[in-house]
Amino acid sequence: MPEERILPYTYLLLRLPSGAPRVVRLIPDVTISLGKFGSFPSNALLYRPYNLTFDILDPPAAGLRLVSAEEVTRDILGGGEDAEAEGTGHYDLEIAGDSEEDGGEVMRTNKETIDDPLSQKLSWVEIEQLKKQGTGSGRDLIQRLLDSHTAIHQKTPFALQKYTLRKTKKFLRRFTALPLTVASLITYLLDTKEPMKILEMRNETIAVMLSLGNVHYGGRYLVIDESGGLLVSAIAERLGLLEHMPTESEESREEDAARKRYPDTPLPTANTITLIHPNEQPNLSLLKYFSYDTNSPSASHPLHTHLRTLNWLQLVDPNTDSSLEKPEEISAETLATIKGGKRAAYWRKYRRWEKTSRIVAEAQKGGFDGLLIAAFMDLKGILRHTIPLLKGSAQIVAYSQNRESVIELADCYSATRKAEWMNEGEGEGVMEDQDAVGDPTMVLAPTVHETRVRKWQVLPGRTHPVMTARGGAEGVIFAGTRVLPAEGKVEARGRFRGQKKRKNYGDGDSDEEAGAGGGGRSGIMPTSPLKRVKAEI
Repeated sequence: MPEERILPYTYLLLRLPSGAPRVVRLIPDVTISLGKFGSFPSNALLYRPYNLTFDILDPPAAGLRLVSAEEVTRDILGGGEDAEAEGTGHYDLEIAGDSEEDGGEVMRTNKETIDDPLSQKLSWVEIEQLKKQGTGSGRDLIQRLLDSHTAIHQKTPFALQKYTLRKTKKFLRRFTALPLTVASLITYLLDTKEPMKILEMRNETIAVMLSLGNVHYGGRYLVIDESGGLLVSAIAERLGLLEHMPTESEESREEDAARKRYPDTPLPTANTITLIHPNEQPNLSLLKYFSYDTNSPSASHPLHTHLRTLNWLQLVDPNTDSSLEKPEEISAETLATIKGGKRAAYWRKYRRWEKTSRIVAEAQKGGFDGLLIAAFMDLKGILRHTIPLLKGSAQIVAYSQNRESVIELADCYSATRKAEWMNEGEGEGVMEDQDAVGDPTMVLAPTVHETRVRKWQVLPGRTHPVMTARGGAEGVIFAGTRVLPAEGKVEARGRFRGQKKRKNYGDGDSDEEAGAGGGGRSGIMPTSPLKRVKAEI
């Protein structure tokens, strides 16, 4: 079960009054700045529960004030405790006459209201001075804005609520502390960072990929991820590999050093992620938000043993990779005479070779439960080398930003391509095509999915997608199932009962011949005993 309290050295998501997210790392004994919303000491959040709302106290007081859920709801809906106690009716309804008997309820509108910028008597300079004074965590400034508005009495209750809420989002110094999950990280990256770095993958895209890939605890998955580690993070979250308690104590550093000093522990054989990358080192920068740094990984983190990385050269042609060359063995007597620095360097190189060799041998052995791809590379070239590593019934899921490459990939596994492959003798005597996917009969039921979810405006005669929604790639997914084609020729035996025998309207001799050849049966299908009894009745 994930930790429900805010721990030191963890990343958390702060939702500001404007709705903008802010990701911060909670380091003890430091000051966290939120720009115009103010700053607060990090120790004020330590070991507090998530999903709580806090007000930033005004200087010189440094700290946070816990805001109750009732107060948060009241600020969102507008009005105060007095307005709530009055129990007024509908927002924009008023009595037309002196009493309810004289007239009915009519709808109030802003028809006669003139929106004049000069209605606000506070100047920009005065507002800035009030902001610097900072009293009431911004509430006093909001109240001054309402009091100095000369046309505030002309607004309907609904319009007044909208105006107050807009000023609250702008000036109230408040935030909500939320846990940083993969879903919230995707939303943060799409809204505030560069979406191209994560291939413009949305939450619905990741959810569909994990569902089609049948990602579950205990499986072994082959992954090609060029989104900075976003896909790896989502799979690790599903496998329960992101539950880690970060710490910076001396005991933990000594424990990590001891584990790295003796890396001969057997690698896990289940619940693993094998990542294939095109560079010398994998790009997994997004894993830092989940307390795992690839440059200096913590040996106590589950990903340290359950995440394996290798490049394409090590998988396709391991003999040409220099990192797989076994270091020259040095006897113990010779090592004793070498200086400590050179001896440590030798053991690091030897252990690195041993670990890499085990990972490459395990990857080439195959037997993976699924293949998930999110890459800029050509999908056909990826599948040509990775599909043979999957076991039967393994799921194949590939994501692309454009639909053309996915449709072209699905066509490579169509029934027509499979028939051409089988008619040509399963590729015998045919020149190998570098752009082909290999044996198309190894993938069953190729399908193409569009995953983008759009928000719609539903109004009479004006139903259409929200025009202010974010654009970008549509997000198309290819899905298929790995099958093991039968070797040799398949022959069907036994009596085939799939179709009814046709009636023979020929002469009597042919009927007799048909009856004799059919074991005493005529060309007409026999009637069941129940139907014969009903016919006699």
